[in-house]
Amino acid sequence: MDGVIIVTPEYSRSIPGVLKNALDWSARPYGQASFDHKPTAVIGTSGGPISTAAAQQHLKAILSHYNAPTLGQPEGYIQSTPGLFGVDGAVSNEGTAAFLTSYLAAFTALIARYVDTADAAAGDAAAEDADSDAA
Repeated sequence: MDGVIIVTPEYSRSIPGVLKNALDWSARPYGQASFDHKPTAVIGTSGGPISTAAAQQHLKAILSHYNAPTLGQPEGYIQSTPGLFGVDGAVSNEGTAAFLTSYLAAFTALIARYVDTADAAAGDAAAEDADSDAA
């Protein structure tokens, strides 16, 4: 898995307790955290005009503790309105659909930066191992 998108509601200006619990478990055992160097995007939707802004900021703070690089821009605060999502999951609002497409493109670029860096590091390590074996 190259990256993770977390879609969250907002409960009392924060994330749901069950999400926090899952994140805490993902940090175990010590030194083997699931989110360490894992590109992560945070997005959410609610009926309010600022959507899940407070929850997302709190979640990004938690993810930074887990050493997860998070998508900074664009931020995805989607105001849910009746009919925004069809029964098939399609987004009915063209502006929202275009935004979500650009959001996924930005996240794909974030993943590519980290995957390319990890691949280069793995290649460097393999070259060092080959050099030491040859010596």
